[in-house]
Amino acid sequence: MPLIPREEKYFQLLNQLVGNIRRGADLLVRLFADLGNNAANADQIKAVEKECDENAAAIIEKLNSSFITPIDREDIYTLTTELDDIMDHMNDMARLTVIYGMSGSDELASHMTRTLLDSVVELEKAFTQLESRKGVREHIEKIKLLEEEGDRAWQTAMQRLFSEEKDPIAVIKWSKIYDDLEAATDRCKDVAKVLEAVVVKNT
Repeated sequence: MPLIPREEKYFQLLNQLVGNIRRGADLLVRLFADLGNNAANADQIKAVEKECDENAAAIIEKLNSSFITPIDREDIYTLTTELDDIMDHMNDMARLTVIYGMSGSDELASHMTRTLLDSVVELEKAFTQLESRKGVREHIEKIKLLEEEGDRAWQTAMQRLFSEEKDPIAVIKWSKIYDDLEAATDRCKDVAKVLEAVVVKNT
């Protein structure tokens, strides 16, 4: 047994953070399925984003006071900040739909939000297995495939937008939304890459 025990609570804190991000992704799917009610859903997403900020702050504060960590402190910091970035992207998108006064529905945006949710679900599963390091790679590979699916959906959405939409203001609005959805899914892959490195270093 080490003279100074490692602090294992980090895994619990990271799981709490990614669990809240999962809640935010669920709400984002609901928002894009019903843009007529986007203000109420955006408010709920903002509340979750605030919780995630508090989760991230707690982890960073703990890093600043811990002598020994279960995995490299730089990896914990990177995982925390990049997870928080995913939630920030989702909150920004929700807020933009309200600012832009968007209504109706968009099949491709809804598809992209579901892909994002699927990516977050795989992250959540990977983090529950991070402490044991077992089974994490399976979820990482699924996230990589989902990121590729997100890229394809983004390209299809942009092509359709520029070829079919006649209102230039609508083009500006939706292109920003599509870009942010694609960026959030990319960020999930970035987190997965850090997880992959953590598993390699600690196996």
